[in-house]
Amino acid sequence: MTPSKKSTKKSSTVVLIATTLAITILSSGLVEAKPAMAHKADISHPKGTSPWPKYGEKPETNTPEVKAWVKTVNWDKVPKLPIRYTKSSGDPPECPKKDPPKSDCWWTCTGCYAPDDVVDCPGKKQWGLTFDDGPEPATTDDLFDLLDDRNVTATFFVTGMKSTKAPWLLQETIDRGHHLASHTWSHSGLTTLTNEEIVAELMWTQKYIFDHTGYKVKYFRPPYGDIDNRVRGIARELGFRTVIWSNDWDTQDWQLPEKTISQKQIVGIFNNGLHDLPKRNKGVITLEHDGDQQMVTMARTLLTMGMKSGMKPMSIAQCMNDPIGYNQVPVKPAASAAKPAVVAAPKPKEAAVHDETVQSAKVPTKDASSEESLPGSISKESTSNKTSGSSRMTAGAGFAVAGWTFAAMIASLVL
Repeated sequence: MTPSKKSTKKSSTVVLIATTLAITILSSGLVEAKPAMAHKADISHPKGTSPWPKYGEKPETNTPEVKAWVKTVNWDKVPKLPIRYTKSSGDPPECPKKDPPKSDCWWTCTGCYAPDDVVDCPGKKQWGLTFDDGPEPATTDDLFDLLDDRNVTATFFVTGMKSTKAPWLLQETIDRGHHLASHTWSHSGLTTLTNEEIVAELMWTQKYIFDHTGYKVKYFRPPYGDIDNRVRGIARELGFRTVIWSNDWDTQDWQLPEKTISQKQIVGIFNNGLHDLPKRNKGVITLEHDGDQQMVTMARTLLTMGMKSGMKPMSIAQCMNDPIGYNQVPVKPAASAAKPAVVAAPKPKEAAVHDETVQSAKVPTKDASSEESLPGSISKESTSNKTSGSSRMTAGAGFAVAGWTFAAMIASLVL
């Protein structure tokens, strides 16, 4: 039987009511939005400041921020060393035929460490677990799950440019109890850059992390380990501490995507290190990466091997017995405070881009009993507590189903 125009009109009205109700519920915030899978670079920046440096490019040095940061450096404390030659911009330098002066302490070409370089963990069998070149959507999350499963923490040396494609992973790193550190903005060999370019690489990365988490990083690892006393001098003046890795504890996992090394070979490298472990008076710092699923698989294997041998994985802050691990961390604001307070330990020299009140605090750990609130500048894409997020999604879905059910009941009565 053909439905009457009146019935058809009622049906359309019911469908419209149900659709409107569902859309209202879904857009009310009860269903939590997830980051877009395209992972476009985050080009947003606080009003009145320069745009973030472009993805894949060295930061410009003629911005007001960089000029201000450069002025904070006491250049009398920075050795006047030559800018090193590289065949391609961004790559590590070429070592000269003639050995550079020992006073340069150029790690890349002489293997020299400065007294304040962090190379080993001080405690025997301590394992400074570090991952470079992230964050990487999905891959870094899988690594978080692995570390959660083993109940261990690590330090993630992130690049500024990669962070723009996954800014929510910066906060998630902290929320998961891990430690954030800098791997510069563009992953260029630092000894191949000008003084101003080095400042820009370090400080734009620190600013991006701060603006999205409220934490100012303290530790940094030079890409390729490329550092000399000129780079160290600039980093010290800006409040950073250099981290390299222990001799023979570079896992070489970065070669996996290039298929220039096999997992079996990496296991062999790690086994050699474990064999010599009893001879060491100190612990170790390993170099791994989180840019590829093969690396996560390798990390799982190496964690099993190391922990079975009695190694104790931990972040760089933990192995250095640094209870804060940052130059500045957020704390809960007072009830009457208009803006969140922040703390520093110690406050580094830097441009007056941010002017905050400081006091002492502790770095979050896996067994922290409470979480600290963050400044209002946190990115909208920062991840929130997973449990509450899941609850919101469940509640939203439940309300949506209820809306459609209610509409169906009306339809059955009207029609």
